[in-house]
Amino acid sequence: MIRSVITAGGLALVMSSLANADFVVEDVPAWRGDANTAYYSWESFTSADGIMDGPNFPGNEMFPSGNALLFNFGSGATIAGSGNLYAFGGPLNIHTYGYSDTDVQDVVFNFATLGTEIDYMSAMLAWTDGEENGESGVIMPVMDYSINFYQEADFGQGMGAIVNVSWSFDLSGIDADIREVGLIWDSESFNISLDSASMDLRFAAVPAPGALALLGLAGLAGRRRRRD
Repeated sequence: MIRSVITAGGLALVMSSLANADFVVEDVPAWRGDANTAYYSWESFTSADGIMDGPNFPGNEMFPSGNALLFNFGSGATIAGSGNLYAFGGPLNIHTYGYSDTDVQDVVFNFATLGTEIDYMSAMLAWTDGEENGESGVIMPVMDYSINFYQEADFGQGMGAIVNVSWSFDLSGIDADIREVGLIWDSESFNISLDSASMDLRFAAVPAPGALALLGLAGLAGRRRRRD
């Protein structure tokens, strides 16, 4: 279900060279920046081939930690001069993963693209509890997405669009200790440029060391009463 569509008028048509537009309208969760949350963003890409070149690390991490990774497994892509991930030989196949040391409650993905659009029916969300032979699940196809900005434009390869799209998931109802999440999607065709991406994660609150000590004392007291 598309929650909202915002079409901007008066923008100049984009010519054959793909411009770096970033997000025009990003779906920012109200809890971004709160305790027990993490935010990762990609404004410029370095790896066009996830098999040969590995992942794209978020640009807002001073030292890439591996807590968030973005891969393209589609063939025939390149990194444009603007830093965009551009597909000229085949569709993009984008995998965006987030990892946590505690249960993931909510996740929001944002993508800004230019040219050919995402095949929205190809999108799937995968999750796992991170344990060997543990619980995992897949939601596919993901029907609930939001087109936050849409503007048709001529990119010199036929009409395309500047699109800002987001997916938002409430995972708190899943009876599992989710430690890994990933959104996977394909583009409809080639001539698509991935301009920007972001991912917000919200985790279950972890008791502070003092609270853990109190819980331990409460447990001891309970056992002492039962012995009495």
